[in-house]
Amino acid sequence: MKPVGVCVVGLGHNGRAWCDVYAHNPGCQLVAVCDRDARRLKDAAQAYGVGGYRDYSFLDRDDVEAVSIHAPDHLHAEPFVAALKAGKHVLVEKPMANSLADLRKMVRAADRSDRVVMVAQVLRFYPIFQTAKAWIDQGMLGEIFYMEADYIHDLRYQRQMEKWKVTQELPIVGGGVHPLDLLRWFNGEITQVYALGNHIAYRQMRTDTAMAALFRFKNGAIAKVTALYGCVSPMPALYNLAVYGTKGTLVRDQLCLDGLHEWMKVPAPAGKSYEAEAEHFLDCIRRGRTPLITARDGARSAAACLCAVQSAALGRPVRVPAL
Repeated sequence: MKPVGVCVVGLGHNGRAWCDVYAHNPGCQLVAVCDRDARRLKDAAQAYGVGGYRDYSFLDRDDVEAVSIHAPDHLHAEPFVAALKAGKHVLVEKPMANSLADLRKMVRAADRSDRVVMVAQVLRFYPIFQTAKAWIDQGMLGEIFYMEADYIHDLRYQRQMEKWKVTQELPIVGGGVHPLDLLRWFNGEITQVYALGNHIAYRQMRTDTAMAALFRFKNGAIAKVTALYGCVSPMPALYNLAVYGTKGTLVRDQLCLDGLHEWMKVPAPAGKSYEAEAEHFLDCIRRGRTPLITARDGARSAAACLCAVQSAALGRPVRVPAL
């Protein structure tokens, strides 16, 4: 089968990592790269031996069948909509966007298109979280009533890398969407959020860098997600995941089932894999299948996190739109 031609948009740290993934996947061919920064663009185009673009004229190329968007969070919507209008398949990095207006615009564009659209939520491709999802779906933990997971990461070094991460990123959205999406995947839709935040640590960032949010799910379960960007510590194991059900409890990689009352080690690796995400995206294109994380699915995770930002600003609970 002919390799899928891919253009990567956004050549920061994440975008370059995805360039490597596509360049080494035999099922695709990296044929173009795009970035507004001339230095980054020249460096990547030379490194991969492909065409470099500062605008979206690459969409006129017939050999560009798929567009992989890794631009800053607040700049996802424009290339996303343009690529779909041009008839290209699209993968967009999480969070899908960092405004509700952009999310709605992107979902509408995806609804009008027959192309494969996938949001890159990498935690759904961790083997240990896939195992947890299977157990939950099989009813091993019973009815879920409480969950928590965190994004606790010392990201102060990023102010030396990409300026937008200091001026534009929203930590509970940019980072917190990782664990929040995992909890949505486990337990369904969210209806309400109440959040508190502060700006005591990592003051160079524009927004609150510590936020704790409580989410209410449609089935009545509640969950906590904390996002910290200025902490003095390494990331906690497995995002501090904890899932409490009426028949069992999963805490990180430890499982306790009703009647046993002792912890058992979960037999699953925890590795992070952009390669697995890319292969899933490419396989969906080749087979005409719906990806694991659709546009609406990714939008709902981002929307819940955006509503947490709104809740912290207003000092009250906020309803999460269904999108």
